[in-house]
Amino acid sequence: MKKNIEHNIIEPEQLNDELKLKSIIIIDCRWFLEKNKNGFEEFKKSHIPNAIHFDIEKISNTKINIPHMIPTLVEFKKFLIRNNISRKSEIVIYDQSGFFCSARVWFTFKYFNFKKVRILNGGFNLWIEKNFPVDKIIKESKKGNYNFKGLKKSNHMIITLKDLKEKILTNQNITIFDARSQKRFNGLEPEPRKDLKSGNIPGSINIPYKEISSNNGKILGTNKLKSIFNRKKSLKKNDEIICTCGSGITACNIILALDI
Repeated sequence: MKKNIEHNIIEPEQLNDELKLKSIIIIDCRWFLEKNKNGFEEFKKSHIPNAIHFDIEKISNTKINIPHMIPTLVEFKKFLIRNNISRKSEIVIYDQSGFFCSARVWFTFKYFNFKKVRILNGGFNLWIEKNFPVDKIIKESKKGNYNFKGLKKSNHMIITLKDLKEKILTNQNITIFDARSQKRFNGLEPEPRKDLKSGNIPGSINIPYKEISSNNGKILGTNKLKSIFNRKKSLKKNDEIICTCGSGITACNIILALDI
């Protein structure tokens, strides 16, 4: 189990030691629900040296009238080429607090079959707290000329609305975890997006995304993660599990925890 944490998570101390390695691509994906904060503006003020910025809103499927859906293969390739990222690159992702939106970018790279993808434990906040170096210089992107013929989507990682409805209506054996807050899940608090219904998918189980990490943004140990899921439902490794939230961002926190 420890290996699964190390496979997905990198500690600030380790990243600080590896900052100068050419194989590492550091991605700042800070994103905020609050309208008075902007991830790119925060990135311009201060970021981990040599980091590049990933805009969840822009690097998405713009053909769908729903915000920040998973990008198409063409859109994701453009991002990779623009930033000289190859399949062999070691990807390190961070957001402001730990896993809020970095888990979504981690999921995106996994969806496109990247193998070496880790998230910074504790995010930028913990990096700053430990007095590790920051920079204002925005790294100039060098376009790559990689052949991405082998780059494929893992379609089994995403379920369509049509397929989910069918599984529910035919009583198929699935487990649905909802990563929203308890009040939003129970329909006691309005959704932040206009005209979105309150409540939850019938039969779904609430595991608020904040439960997978501690107050300082660090991922919980495997035994604590196990206990969170076991409190809700006894799971088997081959169970079909579907994770959801408001728009597909924090659901990836639950996917990350399950992967660990």
